Amino acid sequence: MNENTKSIAFIGAAVLFALLAIFTTPEKIDPTSKGSRMGQSLFESFDTRAAVGIEIVEIDEENIEAKSIEIAQNDKGWWIRRPQKPDYPANADNQVKDVSTILLDLQIIDIASEGAGEHAKFGVLDPSKAQPSEQGIGKSIALKNSSGSNLAQLIIGDEAADFPNARYVRKPQENTVFISEVRNANDVSTKFVDWVKKDFLDLDKWNIKQVTLDNYEVNLAQGQLNRKDNPFVLDYDNSEWKLNGSTLADSEELDKEKLDALKDAFDDLEIIDVESKPDILVNNLKQGNEFFNNLKDQKNQAVVQSLQQKGFYTVAVQNPQGQQVPKVVSNKGEILVGMKDGVEYVLRFGDIYRGSEEDENSTGDSRYIYALARVNPSLLDPLNLEPVPSPLTSPAPPVQASPDQNSSTSEGAEGDTGEKGKQGDVPDITPPGPPPNFVPDSAPPETSPPPPPAAIQEKPVTDANVGAQAGEENADFTQKKAERDAEIARINASNANKQREFNEKVAKAQKRVNELNEDLAGWYYVISDDVYKKIRLERKDFVKVKEVTSDMPEEVKASHILISFKGADRADPQITRTKEEAQTEAERIRGLILNQNKDFAEMAGQYSDGPSKTKGGDLGKFKFETMAKAFSEAAFALEVGSVSEVVETGFGFHVIKRTE
Repeated sequence: MNENTKSIAFIGAAVLFALLAIFTTPEKIDPTSKGSRMGQSLFESFDTRAAVGIEIVEIDEENIEAKSIEIAQNDKGWWIRRPQKPDYPANADNQVKDVSTILLDLQIIDIASEGAGEHAKFGVLDPSKAQPSEQGIGKSIALKNSSGSNLAQLIIGDEAADFPNARYVRKPQENTVFISEVRNANDVSTKFVDWVKKDFLDLDKWNIKQVTLDNYEVNLAQGQLNRKDNPFVLDYDNSEWKLNGSTLADSEELDKEKLDALKDAFDDLEIIDVESKPDILVNNLKQGNEFFNNLKDQKNQAVVQSLQQKGFYTVAVQNPQGQQVPKVVSNKGEILVGMKDGVEYVLRFGDIYRGSEEDENSTGDSRYIYALARVNPSLLDPLNLEPVPSPLTSPAPPVQASPDQNSSTSEGAEGDTGEKGKQGDVPDITPPGPPPNFVPDSAPPETSPPPPPAAIQEKPVTDANVGAQAGEENADFTQKKAERDAEIARINASNANKQREFNEKVAKAQKRVNELNEDLAGWYYVISDDVYKKIRLERKDFVKVKEVTSDMPEEVKASHILISFKGADRADPQITRTKEEAQTEAERIRGLILNQNKDFAEMAGQYSDGPSKTKGGDLGKFKFETMAKAFSEAAFALEVGSVSEVVETGFGFHVIKRTE
């Protein structure tokens, strides 16, 4: 082999080895290319103001399906667009800015890979293209312009090792996997609740003044409301609760902790989903009218059907004009939340909603809620107008009596005949005398009448004297009248100012109501079941037996009347009454004792189902732990001689009287 041949062979071998090296050596990153991109922005500069939409796609790992959400801007603001769901206003101004900033300021820290084969390894597979069951799928975020084109799009993958706050990321149209610092990536989600104003009432708990709990249910067969109790009105003032219009037993007190939790729940009332209302109903509510007429109209029938599907119904009520109009009621009652500014929230609870519960705070079945606002002037501070005194009138001129008029025999003096003696012309102002057979304790000593004033003794009555006296009286009257008129003017001005301020408060409340109903009118809201249970309280939930203090007696003596029922502990087999009948009977017997002064021992002997009936219900002395807890709590809280409310234990219903 000559030299030329050897050279050719060596060159061929070198080329071969080079080719083998290319196809057999693992993929390596070009250090030159890599180094040139470090610290650069991942996206070219773009105008964030051009961003009018966001689209997010990710995999729901629990249900193994792709989920997406689109937030788009129009002339009314930002709206959430969901497949097969109504568009809903989004609370997105800040989030859109955050997303725009994330993408605009995204800088390259390092390059992890330039090959498509490692996308799954870094968790940057495209969620819109990959199979949901695949491993390594990332989250896609896209900013869109008005034409629907992407200003920027990024797939966010796993956390990058050895780089705090850094994630693996890539552009969908490129294979290169970058490492970039991405903050708050988990906050950008496809959850509905993450893009809405969850506190839809915008209610400040510190301004709550009154809460009304109306726990009725709808009887569709009879077309009426069934109430176990009248509405409970709870006033809140200076951090204290008061039950308005209802009484508590001596052994009872309001559960402040439970009521404070109720107030907090209103403040934190959050929605987990929404459904739209019919347009007719929406328009009425926006106009401040929660009722609608002509139920037989086909369009209104559609309204009725929509309401019933959610657990809301219509009943006929009489309006202020005396007309029968339909009112929207709910299957599980309603709550009125009155605010210090005169705004009253109406919350009606419908049927259970079973659907996609995306709120992590939702623990069970959710429930529809129908919300509106209205003005209630009685919630404002009372007007307290000052009474206006009557103006003074000019005194009648003195009457010059003739001798005939002064005569006791004149016709006018009798009051029966004559022009000046007509009955009723002069009212009888003679004070009444003592009653018949009245004898004073002791007769007053005889005294001579006091002498007349010297001035009258010395000066005879003349026309001149009368005139002078009249002048003095007129001057005094003029002064008093001027003072009275000035006082009337002051009071009228003060009352007018108070009325104006009150009217301004009402107008301000009305403006606030209009703003709220503009937002609330269009939607059936959905709240989680755990929130529902916090705000729909019955009496037993917020009234408790007074806590027994450390100074309670070691033992008390009491009597009781037991009304048992079928199935109660140690109940006589012959007892057939139901639990409800037993409670009603106990209430009746208690009423007889308190309202008709029936003897407790006699009533116990006649009605009690307990063995102590033969002793008039007397239980003797006992310690707290001797009896059932509810029984002891009631008995030890009573004053001596007092009778308890009806107390329920496993044995039945008790009426208790503390005797010592």
